[in-house]
Amino acid sequence: MLDKKTDAVLRLLTDNVGDGYKVLNKSQLLSQLPSRLHIDEQTFQGILSFLKDNDYLDVKYQDKEEICLAATVKAASYKENEQNVVQRANIPSWQVALLIAGVFFAAFAGALVAALLGKLM
Repeated sequence: MLDKKTDAVLRLLTDNVGDGYKVLNKSQLLSQLPSRLHIDEQTFQGILSFLKDNDYLDVKYQDKEEICLAATVKAASYKENEQNVVQRANIPSWQVALLIAGVFFAAFAGALVAALLGKLM
């Protein structure tokens, strides 16, 4: 699983590239990323290197302004698997309290039955 910044860059690149190689402008890509992630040019370059080294992207060439790349099968698989992640259930606090009380009373009753059986034998 990738961190938030790397995940955002990978999603942006796979959305813009599609199938095959495509030439993209780095400054336009940076402007499309959410500002709350605080990704500058140096961070972006580091994330690109990480994605290339881990076979998420195949970079044909790059210079200061442009990059020619293609998304690999690993990137497409990651994107599909992340969409299928099961979200946590949103359980109200009163149900959690009821569950804890039920477990407590079940344990108490089990201990009581064990003690009674121990006295009988």
